[in-house]
Amino acid sequence: MVIEATEAIVVPQPYELTFQSVKLRPLGREEVLVKTRYTSISAGTERMLLAGQLVEMAGLPFPCIPGYETVGEIIEVGPEVPEGFLGELVFIGGSYGYEGVTSAWGGQSRYISADYHKAFRLDGLNPAEAVAIAPAATAWHGVELIAPQAGEVVLVLGQGPIGQFAAQSAKLRGATVVVADVVPARLERATAGDYKIDLSRQSLKDGLPAKIDVFIDATGKMAAINACLMQMQTRGRVLLLGFYQRIELDFAIPFIKELSFRPSREWAAEDIPAVIQAFQAHRLQATHLFTHRFPISEYQASYKAALENPDCLKVLMEW
Repeated sequence: MVIEATEAIVVPQPYELTFQSVKLRPLGREEVLVKTRYTSISAGTERMLLAGQLVEMAGLPFPCIPGYETVGEIIEVGPEVPEGFLGELVFIGGSYGYEGVTSAWGGQSRYISADYHKAFRLDGLNPAEAVAIAPAATAWHGVELIAPQAGEVVLVLGQGPIGQFAAQSAKLRGATVVVADVVPARLERATAGDYKIDLSRQSLKDGLPAKIDVFIDATGKMAAINACLMQMQTRGRVLLLGFYQRIELDFAIPFIKELSFRPSREWAAEDIPAVIQAFQAHRLQATHLFTHRFPISEYQASYKAALENPDCLKVLMEW
């Protein structure tokens, strides 16, 4: 079987989405070809991509294929791929296997290729749930860096998918977890919070059980961070789990409290197997995050929900 082209979501220019045929480059000797079953949308990343911000920031020119949340079945393998991969269901965090378009990061495609080392077998994990591996691993990675301890009070600001997985990951370490958001629907689906603060109705100070030892920001909004720093313990730790074009903080509070700040980017390779095992053991949960489900023929509606509906946590796109 030789597949030379694929249907894919393509961003030809800012704020425009198309669904079109794209040429695949030949499969490499250590690569696998995957037929996609499910993808999802990383709202923060793809919002910046559609706005054209990643052209200069990350060197990703248009036209490009977005996405890095793909689950599918391996239907072809290169000659140097070990036995046991063909037919397996896998998660792949993006692909560079196209000609004539940029990968940003290439996951929204009916067929995708990747090095077999980057095709993570699900080993029985529900493939629809496995689409959430990317945000789960990003949150897991950050929480491992900031290392909350048992009994510490951890505030997770923002209960989108990454914020929810950060709260779950902190809870696994024995922390007392406080989750906060301005969108009540997101708090209703938050499973890991010992305390929930609806910031549309209550102040952070009034909702906290104690001063904060670890503050995890999953909003990416500088304006939201300053108010939280006021409620921190001296020498508290701050995890910047969002993306910020500029760091603009009132310096007095971090100075007086001697706060430590730790940025965190996307997952590392070792985080993916750890997250898959956590899903398999039901220590992490994702099914409640999928608030919207669409066939790929409704890709425009999928992106509209993911990027414009504040009640949408995670979109599942069926290929």
